Amino acid sequence: MTNEINPRMCEVPGCHRKGQHLGRYHKTGEKKGQPRRRAKCGKHHGMQYGIAGWAYKQYRKTYCENIDGRLGFKCTTTIMDVEYQLEVDHIDENHDNNDIKNLQTLCACCHRMKTKYRREDNQEALKLMLEFINKENK
Repeated sequence: MTNEINPRMCEVPGCHRKGQHLGRYHKTGEKKGQPRRRAKCGKHHGMQYGIAGWAYKQYRKTYCENIDGRLGFKCTTTIMDVEYQLEVDHIDENHDNNDIKNLQTLCACCHRMKTKYRREDNQEALKLMLEFINKENK
């Protein structure tokens, strides 16, 4: 495919992404065959309409909350890219429960370890984690 002629860019100040592709193409004019795009990129469109988890991602912090050892070990990950490395975890595993007290920010490594504890039913690790979190939320 040829390069796009003046692609529509996201209208959010500071965002330098192309507008989200609509899956359709211009049929006439100088942009014939070029993709039609939204006014916002996929990320900002999702945020606006609460799509793809943005209902809880808005609570994502800029650091892994396991730096305090809530999972039974302290996080040692250096966060270089908040968008890529940090995830919002539902403490009780209920993805419909977006209460801020049920959400914690974990780096991808710590999130995987927490998931492993759940899957292996490691009661000792889970008890330690929940005791720590409950103490912090009081």
